[in-house]
Amino acid sequence: MRKQGFTLIELVMLIVIIGIVVLVAMPKAVTSQAVRLEAACQKIASDLRYAQGMALAQQVRFGISFDPVSEAYFVYRVNIGTVAMDPQTRNDFNVSFVTLNEFKGIDIASTNFSNKIEFDSAGAPYDGNGVILSSQGVITLQAQAGAYSRTVRIEAKTGKVSVQ
Repeated sequence: MRKQGFTLIELVMLIVIIGIVVLVAMPKAVTSQAVRLEAACQKIASDLRYAQGMALAQQVRFGISFDPVSEAYFVYRVNIGTVAMDPQTRNDFNVSFVTLNEFKGIDIASTNFSNKIEFDSAGAPYDGNGVILSSQGVITLQAQAGAYSRTVRIEAKTGKVSVQ
């Protein structure tokens, strides 16, 4: 007479199948938000490097002005006070996390400077008041109401940009 029950192999197979179902059924929002947050950080870092490169190439000050309230920023040429041209779109260099789908749900939480960072003709970073940065500049981005956060950092004096 055969006893009723599962063999060890049947139990292992059942656990593996349940694990696969759980992985497939998990919401993708967590992964999606983390990817969007990383992309937003890389975009800001790239745009900071672009502004610094333009300042070096044209030997005039370029800057970026952040607006944490509207989740946006723009790149500008300091001495004539105009918005720079986006090399990719050939339009004004304005970035809004609200209107760009790839950055939906990402917030520019804060900056530890006057919301403006400028680079001189040698690439050195200044705050919006024309004072060279004496400490690291930090831009904090958040996803899902602060569940995830990352920072973009600008080194004082050198202007080196990194994402952490």
